[in-house]
Amino acid sequence: MSEQIEDLLHRRTDLSTFLVHFTRDSNDGKTASQDNLLSILKKGKLKAPNTYGMAGRLAKRFPEVADTQRTVCFTETPLEHAWMMCRPIADRRFRFDGYGLAFTKSFARRRGVNPVWYLDISQRGRDWLTGPVNRLVEAAEAKATGKDGVTDADELAEAEILRLTPFIEQMGPATDGRKEFWWEREWRHAGGFSFEPEHVVVAFAPEGQHASLQGSLTEATDDWYDDLTFIDVNWGLERIVGALAKVDAADLGPFPQ
Repeated sequence: MSEQIEDLLHRRTDLSTFLVHFTRDSNDGKTASQDNLLSILKKGKLKAPNTYGMAGRLAKRFPEVADTQRTVCFTETPLEHAWMMCRPIADRRFRFDGYGLAFTKSFARRRGVNPVWYLDISQRGRDWLTGPVNRLVEAAEAKATGKDGVTDADELAEAEILRLTPFIEQMGPATDGRKEFWWEREWRHAGGFSFEPEHVVVAFAPEGQHASLQGSLTEATDDWYDDLTFIDVNWGLERIVGALAKVDAADLGPFPQ
């Protein structure tokens, strides 16, 4: 008898049931990543301040277009491998300190989160798949531009291709280095992403911060997150399982205390 693919995929350890979002310090340096995590949990919303994707040049020129290209970013990663996202990796744009949260992939998909499509720009002449995408973006701008040379930014922002561009990136050698972040298995949500406390699977934070963060969260949210489990990205799989099973911390070590 044939098996259901859902039952088989649960045994694939290279795939993840979860999508992870890590916080970082604010661009102005005024808010630390742990404070951003608390703010996100208290408000039940991830903001989308930054633009991504292959309409970047248009987003810089037209605020109306920029608003359509702002996304929340997630990574599909097994919880026990989340540590890699928080390492100081050369040439990486962002640095994460181990503060974040995870949702199930199923919940995220129901809310409109979509995997990023990476187009390879490795040495293959110049017949890259990015060419057709760029031409579609250029055609959208041309269509929204009148004979007087003035572009109707509102019309441009409604172009169908701009619904896709936030989810398209390049991979390979670029003019300013290499863009080889396909291994992150990135997913994105266009615009802000809202959730309820019960949708958060775990929160990430350094182990020494768990008690204080839980206390701050409980005090501010009337016990909404009373059952939330904090884990450390540096923990191994069995330590994570123990924390999720609410095993007493004294019994999680290899030696009795």
